[in-house]
Amino acid sequence: MPSILNHAVELRHLLYFQALAQHGSFTRAAAVIGLRQPTLSQQIHQMEKALGVPLFDRARRRCRLTSAGEMLLPYVRRVLAEMENLRSSLDDLSDLKRGSLTVAVLPSVTHQLLPLALEKFHEDYSGIQVRILEMSVDEMERALVMGTVELGIGHTPPAETSLRHQSLYAEELVAVVATSDRLARRESATMEEISTRPLLVPPPGYGTRTLLLKAFAKVRRTPNFALELSSVDMLLHMVAAGSGLGIVPSSALWGRVAKDYAVVRIIRPTPKRQIGFLTLHGVHTRPAAEAFIPIVRAVAKNLGE
Repeated sequence: MPSILNHAVELRHLLYFQALAQHGSFTRAAAVIGLRQPTLSQQIHQMEKALGVPLFDRARRRCRLTSAGEMLLPYVRRVLAEMENLRSSLDDLSDLKRGSLTVAVLPSVTHQLLPLALEKFHEDYSGIQVRILEMSVDEMERALVMGTVELGIGHTPPAETSLRHQSLYAEELVAVVATSDRLARRESATMEEISTRPLLVPPPGYGTRTLLLKAFAKVRRTPNFALELSSVDMLLHMVAAGSGLGIVPSSALWGRVAKDYAVVRIIRPTPKRQIGFLTLHGVHTRPAAEAFIPIVRAVAKNLGE
């Protein structure tokens, strides 16, 4: 017997079969599903030919299921019910009633921007489960290419050419020093001055460190990276304790009250970076990510004002 998975048996055949089994008449079934009676008869004949068995005993006024038809009917009902469940599930996803979203973010983004954005997102889309992963720039781009995350909030433009990007905000890197430090009384310090100090910076792979190395190269200075910290909170704590001068993105200080440290602008040159959304080229952005992006953008705008 030919397989029911044969391409000749299509979803429409299952719908027509179920309708005819329910109504027991080509005329009534055709009227219910909106087909002409000869067309329905032809479609059922195609299905029987594909399966290699008769499904109905045709009488003058009524048709009844054969043994093969009776055996097939519960399977057809199950398939059609699952297809309806799938349609409803897809509708739920497109309407953002349920689903999931995995986002890779830079550590500096998680202090103020992400909590506020997630709070708003959960108010609007409570059925969407969001997973936030802190990553370095290199880790984020690899995860996006591998498909383990759907959206990244990182440096733009990305080094990975298979990624596309949308701008979110531009910012400078700034120096943070203990309030007892002599630089705390100044508004700015040059890269040359900073190069003479023990520095607290992110580890290799982080965009902040890469920008710093480029800035120091412009003034032909070798920096003293005394301590590597991936946590902004820990970096600020160590700065306040007098362990050195820290360098962080200005957005990492959004919402913080500087009590134990002072913020100093870096000049000649001023390290700058662009933060944006990263997605994989050629892959449709899921509805949950499409909904998350404008919320993050609105929160970033409010924080940056």
